[in-house]
Amino acid sequence: MITKIGRVGGPRSPSIHLGAACPQMISSCLTAPDKSGDVAAQTLQILDVIDGHLSDQGSGREKLMMVQVWLADIREFAAFRRIWNDWILPDHPPALSVVEAAASRRDSLVEIRAYAAP
Repeated sequence: MITKIGRVGGPRSPSIHLGAACPQMISSCLTAPDKSGDVAAQTLQILDVIDGHLSDQGSGREKLMMVQVWLADIREFAAFRRIWNDWILPDHPPALSVVEAAASRRDSLVEIRAYAAP
């Protein structure tokens, strides 16, 4: 059985779920709810939502397997890295991929997809 997490929809956005969970894996892909902040602020917001999704599914940061990050400007990597290094559990770091990519919304400075075990 697959459980859908969150939903975005409406006339100006695609109709999507923010994540999904099944007995083998949880996946969540997000941009910041409030896009008025810089990369660090947007990253913090996204990681907070990911924490909530993991908790709701009975999981946590220690069960993260892989995280993919898209930055609108790769020169912001240092700002992202500071927030990331404070957030991850030192004894349980997941695989991490960070690349530069233009988002569909210009105010989205970072997008993060996380995969975790339940």
